[in-house]
Amino acid sequence: MWLRVLITISLFSSYGLSYKAAVVEYYPQTADTPQETIRKNIDEYRQYADRAKDQSVNIVVFPEYGLTTLVQDPEEYALEINNSTQVIIDLSNMAKERQLYLVVNLLEKETTGTETMYYNTNLVFDKSGTIILKYRKINLYDERRLTPGAKDQILTFKTDFGATFGIFTCFDILYNHPSRTVLQNSEVTDIVFPTAWISTMPFHTSLSVQHGYAASTGVNLLAANYGKPQDGRGGSGIYAADGKNPEMYVADSASTKFVVRELASIKTRHDVTMCLTRTPFGLPSNISKSNVSDYVTQRLFDASNYQTQSIDLSQNYTETMICDRDFCCTFEILVNSTNSSEIYKLVAFDGIVSYDRTNPEATQAHIRVCSLVACEDETLDSCGARINGTTKFTKITVKGNLPADNTSFYSPVTVNSYLLPVRDAAFCDTKNGTNSTFVELTTVRAQENVLVFGLFGRTDAPIPKENPDDPNDGSDGSDGSDGSAGSNIHATLCFLVFSLAMKFIVS
Repeated sequence: MWLRVLITISLFSSYGLSYKAAVVEYYPQTADTPQETIRKNIDEYRQYADRAKDQSVNIVVFPEYGLTTLVQDPEEYALEINNSTQVIIDLSNMAKERQLYLVVNLLEKETTGTETMYYNTNLVFDKSGTIILKYRKINLYDERRLTPGAKDQILTFKTDFGATFGIFTCFDILYNHPSRTVLQNSEVTDIVFPTAWISTMPFHTSLSVQHGYAASTGVNLLAANYGKPQDGRGGSGIYAADGKNPEMYVADSASTKFVVRELASIKTRHDVTMCLTRTPFGLPSNISKSNVSDYVTQRLFDASNYQTQSIDLSQNYTETMICDRDFCCTFEILVNSTNSSEIYKLVAFDGIVSYDRTNPEATQAHIRVCSLVACEDETLDSCGARINGTTKFTKITVKGNLPADNTSFYSPVTVNSYLLPVRDAAFCDTKNGTNSTFVELTTVRAQENVLVFGLFGRTDAPIPKENPDDPNDGSDGSDGSDGSAGSNIHATLCFLVFSLAMKFIVS
């Protein structure tokens, strides 16, 4: 009896009351004018706010560009945020009348003197209809008319149901500021994430990025995406801090989906520093399936920039290490059954990428990747593909003492044939040193249809040179195997380069 009481006390020390969250995967409506378009989408939002009220939802998150549709020129769609702007009045009333927190993205304009600035802005309304947070997207991608938000802006808000939230938008999730900066506030246990994410293979599909962030930070994550799969956009979810039973949605046709889940109002983040000493494996997986045959994913992955190693699937067990410079990971792979025509490779990379080829210097990032990837054939050009894999992996583990400093983070990156993350996996990052950290990702059930299984890292650290006396050894991203891998990852984000983005704009 006393043991039961102690367990109950322990649970309540980490978890408070629960709350009900909703995210809306939304395909916007269009009209003849920008003002009519916004008005039409406000009317649609109101219907989903009604559904939220009927289901006793506490907070609703709508996606990036949901009110305006995807537009290159913000001038006619942007509005001033004040109490006399009709859109703001409507949104305020929407939250107040239904007694819920409302997270909405819009285009904002601010005029100072003779200069007008435009921003990609999230607003948070509380139950009284008051704007309690205004967040301007910091890391823009192909949003040429917009101004980045200030790095010192407030990133958090508190609720009356016991949760303290952080906030950022789309492309922001891949940069230390704000996606990791917000976690420096120890009270933050939940994140809202409006996005218009374009899924790119192999490392940046929407649900994989969302799941990886939640799993590596131990927070509840509410992610609302723009639902246009024919452009590669779509995939929304609600993820609990312990990683269990996420509510995810992805489809292959333009659609709107209301996703609801009850979450614990946690007082402390889930501890990801403790690695499992023994993990079960080989049990049947709880795989969910989704219809994504017509979901268009870009594949901008240049394996020639990576260190690669083939896997012999005819071997029941494989243990091997793959390195790029001093960045090394060990893989343990146990295969139950295989299709002899299927090809998988291991890849490793520690270098600079540019996310936007039209503005490479502004979007450079230092990434580290160790992963198993599916290939269509033996050629490197075919890797990172979407195949209908039938190989059954009894167990996959990737681990290593990885380089680290106070700007480094690692997260799982997993994708199956249904564009879903591998849920039956355990992740840990021990943060056990100033120069390195032990990181591990391992399946806890047998898996089929695996396309990607590995670790993705981001850091602000410079790339170490192989030859310190040679300034042209390629470590600055100028050439060689460690050069800029912009082609392998550049479309990880919310918008493609200008020519593609123009094609995707909703008419």
